[in-house]
Amino acid sequence: MNIYNDITLIIVCFNSYKLIQKNLSEISKFKTIIVDNSKSNEIGLLVKGVKNIKYIKTKKNLGYGKGNNLGVSESKTPFILILNPDILVESTSIEILYRTYFNYENIGILAPALYDNSNNRRSNGSLSYINREKINKKNILINQKAEGNTCYQFAVGCAFLIKKEFFDEIGGFDKDLFMYFEDNDLCDKTIEKNKSIIEIPESKMIHLQGLSADNSFLQNCKLSIIHKISEYIYYKKKTNFFNLYKKILINFFDYLQRFFVNIIKLKFNKSFKNLLRILSIILYISKFYIFLY
Repeated sequence: MNIYNDITLIIVCFNSYKLIQKNLSEISKFKTIIVDNSKSNEIGLLVKGVKNIKYIKTKKNLGYGKGNNLGVSESKTPFILILNPDILVESTSIEILYRTYFNYENIGILAPALYDNSNNRRSNGSLSYINREKINKKNILINQKAEGNTCYQFAVGCAFLIKKEFFDEIGGFDKDLFMYFEDNDLCDKTIEKNKSIIEIPESKMIHLQGLSADNSFLQNCKLSIIHKISEYIYYKKKTNFFNLYKKILINFFDYLQRFFVNIIKLKFNKSFKNLLRILSIILYISKFYIFLY
């Protein structure tokens, strides 16, 4: 049992040169596959000649889920570690995850405890998306932080240790989810297979949330729209036609109201956010969102 022989790191990135550079000394210790969805070749030049790193430059932006599926398909080890580029890689925490795997039966996904750049603990585990919809968002079950190894219905997908065989068995990430909610879907499929999702607090990783890429204003607007569209695509899998469009209709009038109220209050940033949400609904219903990809 050796983490450097048994685990492949899968990192899908988009304009993430600085983060890959920051992590290079650690990720080069592992078998690593980097899937680069950007047009730039900076990362390719950075890792050129690094023995353990396989660099895959995509012809177009495949999105997060498809990018990871491609990376996993190229891996040869029994385990894979799905990592966002904004996770600061630390070998000890990876080893803790790996060794903990063999202490349990019926494991699907192991996830570390997450910390921000100021070393503040972030909530990693919670209920599934559908169950979160049914309760108050401030419920302690959503914001809990495990003190010991704890099972969850959902864990944030920025760092997942999973057996390659099991990842393939459940079909990997949903190809219809370009970005966002693919971790929710993967966790759902794990639970459906009666496998456990466990957070291991002893394994600690820093998540520089929101810093996965150097994005322009327009790119951030695009991601905001894609996030809401992905929510509807995911929700469609979990409910019927009536409930889906009931949710969309309620959201539409809620966002429309917020748009005008915030204009009156001269809160233009909030008004603009709600405008993007309204646009998301229009693009989802019209199916024109595919042109965003």
